[in-house]
Amino acid sequence: MLLRRKAKKGLSGAVTALILVIASVIIALVVVGFAFGLFGAFGGTPTVTQVGTGTLTSSGNYVVATITLHSTGSVQIVSATIAGTTYSATSLSQSLSAGVNTVTLSFDTSTGSVTLQPGSTYTISIGLSDGQTVQVAVVYQ
Repeated sequence: MLLRRKAKKGLSGAVTALILVIASVIIALVVVGFAFGLFGAFGGTPTVTQVGTGTLTSSGNYVVATITLHSTGSVQIVSATIAGTTYSATSLSQSLSAGVNTVTLSFDTSTGSVTLQPGSTYTISIGLSDGQTVQVAVVYQ
């Protein structure tokens, strides 16, 4: 009785090595992408930070704040108050998208008793739809 050996079929060593190298490069790129925040859409809640210092200007019974914010994702502004005063922003319907956003907030000063001083720096607390609160600095002009 003669035994015949079947020839082994499979991937050659070179093809296997090439597949492993390609998989390693892809895994390394994904790790670097997450480490440097390149995949912001998958990162959960967006991060919002202020760019520069904002301004406050008077306009009749209103004080208007102009602020530049950077966001890593989409989020809405749901509240804004000037710290140390009773002034709250009116008609909030502003959304922040990923990137740099210029935000204008109006505060009704007719009901408050605080007088803002020109040249002084004030802090505005901005409430976001994801529950975060961002503190921004503005200078009254």
